[in-house]
Amino acid sequence: MAFPVDMLENCSHEELENSAEDYMSDLRCGDPENPECFSLLNITIPISLSNVGFVPLYGGDQTQKILALFAPEDSLTAVALYLADQWWAIDDIVKTSAPSREGLKQVSTLGERVVLYVLNRIIYRKQEMERNEIPFLCHSSTDYAKILWKKGEAIGFYSVKPTGSICASFLTQSYQLPVLDTMFLRKKYRGKDFGLHMLEDFVDSFTEEALGLRYPLSSLMYTACKQYFDKYPGDHELLWEVEGVGHWYQRIPVTRALQRETLKIPGRSKICNHF
Repeated sequence: MAFPVDMLENCSHEELENSAEDYMSDLRCGDPENPECFSLLNITIPISLSNVGFVPLYGGDQTQKILALFAPEDSLTAVALYLADQWWAIDDIVKTSAPSREGLKQVSTLGERVVLYVLNRIIYRKQEMERNEIPFLCHSSTDYAKILWKKGEAIGFYSVKPTGSICASFLTQSYQLPVLDTMFLRKKYRGKDFGLHMLEDFVDSFTEEALGLRYPLSSLMYTACKQYFDKYPGDHELLWEVEGVGHWYQRIPVTRALQRETLKIPGRSKICNHF
């Protein structure tokens, strides 16, 4: 069975949006007494103009949109997206039938951008974000990102702001070093060194002598760094915790950041071992 990420391999944003517009035209002309329905687990959701709408694929960029279906009781959480001329449940959007998608793969196609959106905006933000965490911003259409695939399913991602890219918060400034901006791993896959694997891949993908990690370190990043330094003790001067664009006065060694967090929350190293 093919999934959206496989079917949208060569699809453009324009084609995807035109397909959704055609669907909306048919919906406006449909019989409201006999609506089309979407089945999700044990729930059947009637599809109407009141629970369908376009959402931006890239956050603040309103030029590229996808069509979403919302649950009647929650108008803010999409339960399905209209892709490749049909509705797809969120859990199916993060699946693939391509054996070549295994391990970390750089995001390049529209289908992969949609998977990244679903992992970030729906699965992470709506289902798995911790109460005290700061949510990730939406990824742009050009962000450097890699999705972690495992046995036909997207289970996590990380994204990077490369050296020289413009900082969204300081539009006149660019990043002084590569900064690992976001890292997410689905809860059911934590505790299996996947966070360490993503951090290792980030280090191997960039050749600069200093690499940044976004401040403040998340629990996942904190644990991955501890594992990384245990495995590579000679890399203590390679990784820096970075604020802003990473000028020399906006960074501290990650080793010092780890010490700070350990002192701040006694026993944190034990608490975070499940990540």
